[in-house]
Amino acid sequence: MAAILDRRTATAAPAAESILVTADDRLAEAVLPVAAAAGHPLRRIDHAPDAAATWQRAPVVLVGPDLAADCVALDFPPRDHIVVCTTVTWLGNDPTDASVLWPMAFRLQATGVIALPAADDWLLDLLTRTVRDTEPAPVIAAVAGHGGAGASTIALAAASGAARDGRRTVLIDLDRTGGGIDAAAGLASQPGWRWPSLAEGSGLLEPERLLDGLPRRGGLHVVGPDPRNPADVPADVFDQVLRAARIAADLVVVDLPRARTDAAVRAVTAARSVAVAIGPGDRSWEAARSVTAAYGLYNAHLGAVLRGDARARPAGFTWDGPREADWAEPPVWGALPTDRRLPVLLRQGRVPRGRLARAVHDLTAELSRERPRRGLACTGATR
Repeated sequence: MAAILDRRTATAAPAAESILVTADDRLAEAVLPVAAAAGHPLRRIDHAPDAAATWQRAPVVLVGPDLAADCVALDFPPRDHIVVCTTVTWLGNDPTDASVLWPMAFRLQATGVIALPAADDWLLDLLTRTVRDTEPAPVIAAVAGHGGAGASTIALAAASGAARDGRRTVLIDLDRTGGGIDAAAGLASQPGWRWPSLAEGSGLLEPERLLDGLPRRGGLHVVGPDPRNPADVPADVFDQVLRAARIAADLVVVDLPRARTDAAVRAVTAARSVAVAIGPGDRSWEAARSVTAAYGLYNAHLGAVLRGDARARPAGFTWDGPREADWAEPPVWGALPTDRRLPVLLRQGRVPRGRLARAVHDLTAELSRERPRRGLACTGATR
């Protein structure tokens, strides 16, 4: 039950600590740990009149249902970033029904109505982005159109190039059939969290703590599998990692599996673009049909990236898209030449120069470019 009203995007730069206006101890016990995890200063006010001094200058105002009517009666001036905040327990015990929140929320001109702990992630995201004065980092993804197409190389090259340019980058490996992106990056022996460790965690995942715990080299941070436990990544675990990565980093790159999983669908839905790697041979385009059918439903922004001697789409070839999506024939977004030095350079933490470097840079820029939303059947994340 997160952001039922959600009329505006809350990204205001914090000038002071935010406030929680409630006398409900259980609500305070639910909210304060979330604020602490976000690194967001939050002061509790348990008498509505005492909120007058900070009502206008607090970055975010959280109001409990117990004092919402008092705040309305005091005729506090309208402002951005007011959230009526309650608990699932309170909703269950409210004999007058949760609909009592709606009139109060509208009279307060609230930007959201949430219930904790169901909305913990939403509130953590709001408080973290507000204290950082930032928008979530863009997400780009790569998937092999067929076996051996080199999508992992595209993902690693894009992430390494972005990190070299000074952008904090998180590279997420969802392809458990591969050799592990951390091995390709030369970080297999480095200690740090892999998917099984992240799946075993409990509570909210603090963005900086995530980046500090991952295998990394410079600005490149890697979320990869454990070869001893190559299980699929649970979608809810991926959601937590992606949310934290988008807050703490400047770019998130996802290496997708060819076979669709729930976590991969979440990644594709969040991505600005999805690069489908195509190798040499006309049959490579035929093989890519199953991938576009699997992921095109969740993101209309798919495009081909040619590897090696791969040619542009053969004459007469139609790259099928799902009927449910607003589908347009996918473009060719770029080419990444075959170079035997590239895997070695990336494993050593180096990036190519010359023509190959320009190809990587141009491809990353194209994939990261903001694109207008189209009429997708399934959407759900800010791109």
